[in-house]
Amino acid sequence: MATEKEPRLKFDWRSITPEDSPKTPLDTLNDPALRDLATPKLSVGDPAFDIDLPAYDFSDGGERLTDERFHLAAIARERPVALIFGSYT
Repeated sequence: MATEKEPRLKFDWRSITPEDSPKTPLDTLNDPALRDLATPKLSVGDPAFDIDLPAYDFSDGGERLTDERFHLAAIARERPVALIFGSYT
C-alpha cells in the first residue's frame, strides 16, 4: 500500500486560451477588478431581469423563426419560471 500521494496534474490553462488573449480563464477568475462579474446581484424572490428574445418554433425538428417574442417578465407575471443555464459543448 503506497503512503505517498499521487502528484496532482496541473491543468494547462494556456491550452484552451486563444493565442491573442493576454489572460487565461484562471487569470480572469483571480482578477480582483473582475470579481464583481462573479458576484450575484439577485436574491431569492427578486424579479429577474427582463429578457426579450425572438421566439422560434422547433416542432418539426428544425429551427423556424416566428413572429412572436419571448418576454421573461410577462411570462413570470403569469406563472413561476425556472431558468436553467448550462453548456452543451
